[in-house]
Amino acid sequence: MKPTMRLLTLLLACLLSACTSVSLIQENINDRQLKSNARYDALVHAIKTQPTLPAITELRQVTVLTNGYKANAANEEVQNQFLFEAIENENWALCLQKANGGLASNYASLNSHFGAMVCNIESGNAIQGQYHESVFNQLLEAIWITGDGKSIDTAFQVINIADRDAFVEFHALDLIKQSITRRDGQNYDVVNIYDLEKGEVFEWYFTQLK
Repeated sequence: MKPTMRLLTLLLACLLSACTSVSLIQENINDRQLKSNARYDALVHAIKTQPTLPAITELRQVTVLTNGYKANAANEEVQNQFLFEAIENENWALCLQKANGGLASNYASLNSHFGAMVCNIESGNAIQGQYHESVFNQLLEAIWITGDGKSIDTAFQVINIADRDAFVEFHALDLIKQSITRRDGQNYDVVNIYDLEKGEVFEWYFTQLK
């Protein structure tokens, strides 16, 4: 075989091998996402039946592995804006619609459970409001379990930026500014926070679940 033909044969073999590897990687990703989707659905069903901290903690971890997570996360900021506008305007029917829509996309959403809690209670659905209050409080607890936020080593683990900001705001704290630092290939948010009640400024560290 001529040298040129030998090189072309080797190149073709390498390309075929690379394509096969990429295909296998994609198949593995798809398989993991399908398993994550099924587990997510099972956890949501279990939490709707009886919310428990272990199930809610796992739900937060599984949410970021589902195939619709990134697309849903991109729309979450807009959904939250409409939700809180409805609360401010005391439009409880619209509030419930937006809260339920948010939960359909992400059942681990702090904002959506808070909205569902408030709007159900204001609509006279006390039992459903209490259910969402329970889930909401356990979602906050699930974040506290991940650390204390005082350093990179003990950073809070959150689903996304909306999750982080809600966690801060639902503790009656103000987010002043933020920056990003990186260690061992992992990004960490360094958030400056103001506690109005104590008149103190401090830092919390956050990282996103993967």
